[in-house]
Amino acid sequence: MAETRTAPPLLWLAVASLMITAPGWAASSGADGGASEFDLVQRDYDQLIADGEYVEAANSIKLVLMQFLQDPDYNRMAYGKLLTQLASAQHLSGEYYAAIENYELAIEAIEFASDRLNGELIAPVLGMSRSLMAANRYEEAERNYHRTLHIQQVNNGFWGLDKAEVVNELSEAYFTMGDFEAANNMQKSYISVVEHHYPGDSIERVPSLHSQADMLYRTDSVFRSLNAYRRLIALIEDADGMDSMLLVPAFTAISDILINNVIIDGEDGTEKAKRYLRRAAIITENSEETSDLEKANVFINMGDFLSTQTSNRTIVIGNYKRGWEYLDRNPELHGYRDQTFDNPVLLNPAPKSSSPAMQNLLQEAANPTDEQNGYVVVSYDVDEGGRSDNIRVVESVPPGLYDYIVKNHVRGFAFRPRFAEGQPVRTRNETFEVRYSFDEEEMEGELRQNTTEVAKIDATQ
Repeated sequence: MAETRTAPPLLWLAVASLMITAPGWAASSGADGGASEFDLVQRDYDQLIADGEYVEAANSIKLVLMQFLQDPDYNRMAYGKLLTQLASAQHLSGEYYAAIENYELAIEAIEFASDRLNGELIAPVLGMSRSLMAANRYEEAERNYHRTLHIQQVNNGFWGLDKAEVVNELSEAYFTMGDFEAANNMQKSYISVVEHHYPGDSIERVPSLHSQADMLYRTDSVFRSLNAYRRLIALIEDADGMDSMLLVPAFTAISDILINNVIIDGEDGTEKAKRYLRRAAIITENSEETSDLEKANVFINMGDFLSTQTSNRTIVIGNYKRGWEYLDRNPELHGYRDQTFDNPVLLNPAPKSSSPAMQNLLQEAANPTDEQNGYVVVSYDVDEGGRSDNIRVVESVPPGLYDYIVKNHVRGFAFRPRFAEGQPVRTRNETFEVRYSFDEEEMEGELRQNTTEVAKIDATQ
């Protein structure tokens, strides 16, 4: 039976006092000058939120609101703030539509108590923006984000630092909506606000510069993103030194970009990526402030990268072993160690060696339909070096149509291998299945075409 939770006794004790306190958000302090009854209610709510007990936090506020409304002269400003907290807890628990309704009520209450530009409106209007985004109501979310910015500017000035967070969120909202130009323009505004407070080479500018570079990459502005990351790296090196841990996420991010680009500035992007990742590994391992988890992740990421780029499995496995050792020596990280190494992890679901026919099959499989009457099921092992071998077709309908093409696709897989007691071990009988649709009347011609492609593949291997 599920446990039934009741409101903490503290809430019941505080309700009566809350109803008769002077207008405002906080009740008067206790007789001994200590925390007020409402402060204690607030503390309980904050603790529930911190513990991730969002439903219980929402229920606690509902109890207070029920008693609060029994007073015909209740304080509407305080009521609006309570509704904001209720909506926030509902948002965190995934009740987005309930959160939107209560944010709307909170806004109405605060506007009734004051006006449409009161600074207390920032929290509910911003909260409603987030809930609307989560509910996929993007246009409404956009309007509320802009209203939040307007209220902030009226109350805190055009360059208020609190504006930076909202502008960054609005940039993400535009990205979600597919308006990449607006998303990048918002990032420029984000940079401008931060630069106004932290000019020059201040280290406080790092998060905004990182956010801008990341957004440029996600919106397919690859070369602009690379330049943004280079500027970020130069700023960190000048402001915090060549061994700053702030360089590690920047090196990792720029490596991800370089891996996917063959030639950058006349040089193989893969080789440049390797150099950045090596620097990240050296900085991380030499830093006294770095945790075992951070050190482990750097070597695991290096192993994942090299696994898809080199045939030298000794180097690949050496990085995984270093990562495993850092996780193994800390008992608190054993759960993460097991999660990371208990099963092989496929790193390149679309190998470069896959044929155009296989790419078409994967694209079709990504959009399943009832007409997908053909399929190929392949079984394989993952060896100690993270490569697939012992590949065999176990079922195929129609037989032979795409068997070789699918086997060749699986042959190109690269994995992070399974580990046991700090050593890589073979994993047997993994499976890969792809479904597709075919026309029986056209099958003979398609089979002849695939046979020709198989001959070409054999000739190159």
